[in-house]
Amino acid sequence: MSATYIVKDNGKRCFAPPCDHYDVFLADKPGEKIKSIHEVDLSAVTGGDDAKQGELMKRAFTPGGLKLEGSLTEGPNAVRNIKLDTLRATRVID
Repeated sequence: MSATYIVKDNGKRCFAPPCDHYDVFLADKPGEKIKSIHEVDLSAVTGGDDAKQGELMKRAFTPGGLKLEGSLTEGPNAVRNIKLDTLRATRVID
């Protein structure tokens, strides 16, 4: 199910990935955290451009966060091939 979310870095850091260091909020309830997630998949938005993805993810470190339309899923982690909570973005909202 697609919805509009705000993604914010929660400050968690791990010695060995994966780490659930993003908090997700519904855009219409920005004060209520839905869950913490491990990954934000921006491939549909960036077309695989790592520089563009890096620029977008910098917004997650700002007080307002990164506002995205997409869906929460479980997806395989590229490093360990285990299922992790992921937000798959279909559109960035300014």
